[in-house]
Amino acid sequence: MTGVVGRWMRHVRAHPQDIAIHGRKRVATYHDLAVRASGHLAELDTVPGGDPVLIACADPVETVAATLAAMACGRVFAPVDVRTPPARLAMAIDDLRPGAVVVDRAGSPVLAGTGRKGFRTLDARDVRDHAVDPARWDPGEPNGPGYVYFTSGTTGRPKGVVGSLPAITHFVTWEIDLVGAGRGTRVSSLTSAGFDAFLRDAFVPLCSGGTMVVAPQSARSGQGLAHWLETNRVQILHCVPTVFRTLRAADLTPGSLRELRAVLLAGEPVRPSDVRSWQELFGTEKELINLYGPTETTMTKLFHRITAADATADSVPVGEPLPGVTVRLLESGEVELRTPFPLHGYLGGRQGGFDPSDPHRFRTGDLGRFRPDGSLELLGRRDGQVKVNGVRVELDDVANVLMRSPGVHDAHVVLVDEKLCAYVVADDGRHEQEVLRHLREHLPPGVVPTVFVWLDELPRTLSGKVDRPRLPQPPEKTRGREGADAF
Repeated sequence: MTGVVGRWMRHVRAHPQDIAIHGRKRVATYHDLAVRASGHLAELDTVPGGDPVLIACADPVETVAATLAAMACGRVFAPVDVRTPPARLAMAIDDLRPGAVVVDRAGSPVLAGTGRKGFRTLDARDVRDHAVDPARWDPGEPNGPGYVYFTSGTTGRPKGVVGSLPAITHFVTWEIDLVGAGRGTRVSSLTSAGFDAFLRDAFVPLCSGGTMVVAPQSARSGQGLAHWLETNRVQILHCVPTVFRTLRAADLTPGSLRELRAVLLAGEPVRPSDVRSWQELFGTEKELINLYGPTETTMTKLFHRITAADATADSVPVGEPLPGVTVRLLESGEVELRTPFPLHGYLGGRQGGFDPSDPHRFRTGDLGRFRPDGSLELLGRRDGQVKVNGVRVELDDVANVLMRSPGVHDAHVVLVDEKLCAYVVADDGRHEQEVLRHLREHLPPGVVPTVFVWLDELPRTLSGKVDRPRLPQPPEKTRGREGADAF
């Protein structure tokens, strides 16, 4: 199978003037991207040794060009978000030990702030366009390490997940076939370069002859996202459910988002209420697809094409495995994945859920069960259950019920001081009593949140997930108060 670099180059040669990347401030044709990538390749050729390349660029054209160049010359690449705090970036550099760091105007001061040296710094502003030599752009894909992505946790030391290029090709090939991507297909990019889903956003369009359409920061949620999708004629939307959920407050009508064909959701559980609100507008015309897979196994490993039945179910399954992937449940109910390509663990040899006896296996830490039709349903994390007054509570289940309450657009539930605390985004007026009545009708008494915090929106991480450390602490006077008194 030809790898992603070779597939991209085929489209460069066949349709050089097609748009490859429609960025926030910059539009690049396939030819433009190729001469930029060739310039980066020429620069990397001057860096001795085969040490990794860290990429710290805000411009998606330079990020993709540098990534392609690293792939072509056989160097491990590690993209990072330029908004990463310098202290955290310094830890990543210490673990990666790069031979070169590629920066642009935004990445340069962040790199300087780390105080780290001992590598070659390549500034994209100094990289000149270079003639394209097609012979350099089909290097094959060895099974060894190909890239590193650092975990996005907000505390502790980041862990570098080591992946392979065949893993990227495996997923990209599958998704192109699934959604029917082809020449001219416009695919969204809302994901930071510092998360492996960025590779999906880039290479699904670039390997199919389509266009990677990069959203500005103002178009990452709600009405701004809806307007951006419409005006940019996006056909395939990738996002996390937290971001997708904000479209509920975007005044959509059945005639909105005319060119959108499919929404692929990953990174968090999809809730039945998400499905119901979408299908009430669009039916099944604009398809929803649930994706599941940890960064450790490269993006998606299971998928579920969401149906009308999911709108009224207790939960939305993650479905069936991709070709070559197998799933089994351990005695504890934990989900274990086996991939068709070797996994390489974490930088520094930290194993985590990796099986030292079988490099294809990974224990996810997620709990699950198989439905009668064979599809996998997730039941939370091994560490995701909490106890309230001796009762086991699955926080996502409580949030799912809360999301079905009148006027509620988004919700997140946590445990604070041994009390369930609900963070809620709702219509003006909030409908407090209706929400509480709904919860009491659908949850056991000990599982109804006793503390409520009303927000205009939930804080999110760079990847779009709920940023738990940024959730405001509930006022002291509300802690421990029951029922309606907590409002």
